[in-house]
Amino acid sequence: MHRPRRGRAVLSQAPLPQAWVPRVVFAAIAVVLSLCLSPVVYRFGDQPGWVQALVVALCAPVVLVILACLSAAVRPGSLGRFLRRLRRR
Repeated sequence: MHRPRRGRAVLSQAPLPQAWVPRVVFAAIAVVLSLCLSPVVYRFGDQPGWVQALVVALCAPVVLVILACLSAAVRPGSLGRFLRRLRRR
């Protein structure tokens, strides 16, 4: 909000979207990615060791994205604050 001198308050930008929108979107992304990984996890024990190691290596980034989406769904903006703190160091 921008308040010129001796004037009434004027919106300097468009209002932000509803607060629930990013929560629902991030939660939906996390659910979809989890559903994509569930068949892999279900059949994980039947595979040889080298296949299990390969699956873990390939699925680790997806799991990190799922955790980031859940974090952003619980508290929108938390990832941006975390990245700003990391850049300051």
